[in-house]
Amino acid sequence: MNNSQLSSSEIIALANSQLEKAGELYRRSRWLQVATFLLSVLSIFIANPYTYIPALLALGVQVYVWSVRRGAGNRHNEGEEGRTRGLLLDALGAAEERVDLNNWLIRVWPRQGEALPEPVPPNYFSSTAPVGMRRLCDHLQENAFWNKFMYKEAADYYGRILWGFVVVAVTAVLVAIPLASDGQNLILARLIVVALASGAAFTQWSEVAAWHSAHSKSELLDRRLEALADCTDEELRSSRVGALLSAYGDYCVATSGAPPTPTWLYNRHGAHVNQLWARRLAT
Repeated sequence: MNNSQLSSSEIIALANSQLEKAGELYRRSRWLQVATFLLSVLSIFIANPYTYIPALLALGVQVYVWSVRRGAGNRHNEGEEGRTRGLLLDALGAAEERVDLNNWLIRVWPRQGEALPEPVPPNYFSSTAPVGMRRLCDHLQENAFWNKFMYKEAADYYGRILWGFVVVAVTAVLVAIPLASDGQNLILARLIVVALASGAAFTQWSEVAAWHSAHSKSELLDRRLEALADCTDEELRSSRVGALLSAYGDYCVATSGAPPTPTWLYNRHGAHVNQLWARRLAT
């Protein structure tokens, strides 16, 4: 492994593979939380002394969910770090932080027997500006444009699913409790059920809220970068460097705070967003 031989396209490809793995882990955690809820509801119907069995199984599943989401978060962090490094390398040229880049590569390099991901195409970024601050500004704005669209799609889609989940959960509990076996010794089991179902719903709400927040930040960032669209490279290096660096910091905050958008959403809307971006460049 020699990081001096890696291009920005190869680094971004490695980063994207980390984000895809993170997305897969997040997807698995969502299905596992559905299992947590089903086991929790099932425990209401089962008579004593077996009531605690599905409740404890649901607790075990939820503990595993937390572990999966922790792994997903780590993959997400590595992916966003790589995408940022690739963006900076493409915009500003060779990086001086070779030790940091090498450390990142050690963490994400495919294991023995695994193939390297295919580099992203040369036209991954649409900017035709030469290496410099102008190109960096263009890259940040293009990413902000993409992010505000994709984060909104993710928030809207999973927000609808969350509301459906809440309606089903409340209905199931209202139906189940009158039919459930009685007994004071089942209070703890029912408390576990309520806690687990609430925890699963809160986790999904946190995801949707993070996507909404990232969408708002990306939309604001897009407007701020538009004010720099007519600046020359020299202006961005001198009088407007503060505004550009502030925008870069806000970009990092927006992308690090929300889970990666699912790959299937990108595949569904990617061509449309590309058309919108091309239309915007033409105006």
